[in-house]
Amino acid sequence: MSIWFLGLAVTLVSGAAATAYFWLVRRPRDEMSYGLHALSGLRWREFSKLVLAAMARRGLVEASPGPQESREPQSTFLLARGDERWLLSCKHGSAYRIAAAPVQELAASIRLGAAHGGILATEGNVEKEGRDAAQGNTIELLDGPRLWPEVVDLIEPGLRDQVIDYAAARAKRHIAIAWLGAVAIGALAMAAWPNTPAPARPAAGAPSPAAPGAAIPAPAPPQPAAFHEPTDEELEIQMREVLKALARTPGVTRGVWQTKLTLSVDLAAGERDVWPRICSELERYPALRTSRVQLNPPPGSSEPVRWRQCKTM
Repeated sequence: MSIWFLGLAVTLVSGAAATAYFWLVRRPRDEMSYGLHALSGLRWREFSKLVLAAMARRGLVEASPGPQESREPQSTFLLARGDERWLLSCKHGSAYRIAAAPVQELAASIRLGAAHGGILATEGNVEKEGRDAAQGNTIELLDGPRLWPEVVDLIEPGLRDQVIDYAAARAKRHIAIAWLGAVAIGALAMAAWPNTPAPARPAAGAPSPAAPGAAIPAPAPPQPAAFHEPTDEELEIQMREVLKALARTPGVTRGVWQTKLTLSVDLAAGERDVWPRICSELERYPALRTSRVQLNPPPGSSEPVRWRQCKTM
């Protein structure tokens, strides 16, 4: 696969996914959130008229609308649909957190007025206690996410356009940022892709493979395995294995680890014959092959104590 094709594919997929999310998922959410915030800025009477208009589209009209001369805001309305009577309770304000008390109050009004059911409308949210109280009382809860689809087509065109434009502009800004991030992700994918070119095909007319007897290049020596730093328990086990092996090695009386990096070996034969055997045991463990080895000469020998290393760092 071409590395440029990989980067382009990653960029397009990431950018398209981000575009779909911000435009199809996030934009409607922002539109609803900003719209509910705009509704909370309406006067109480304007908000009530908007909800009444939404109920009228359902066939629920105000039963006996009287002259609204009082300046006191009205929050409860009696609606009718044929012989059915419904109570509408409006809680104006996006800061409302409806608990059980307002729902129970509406349920009591329904029973006293012999109404068929009730509707509670608010730009805020109904909490779990309020939803539990509404069950079994024929009360419909229209909080923010449920109220917005009912009234979005009824608000003033200027306010609706302002809400839609705000959500669209916010989505476009996030989409632009997401495409910049998609380009960066594509570049990272190109950088992380292993650069392993495909083996070249022999050209037409190329000579056939070497005849028998021709010199064949020797295979490359295997690369040493990556060094693994042993834990303290693993190192102790390796040190004990070295001492066990030295105890079976001809020419060695015993071996003692003075520290984790210093091995003392008592010799029973000449150093020249024993030293390669000691190194063969230490070099089996990468963490011990650079250990300092104290070579103690045989008893009665005039040779001095010597310090050696099988491998250096």
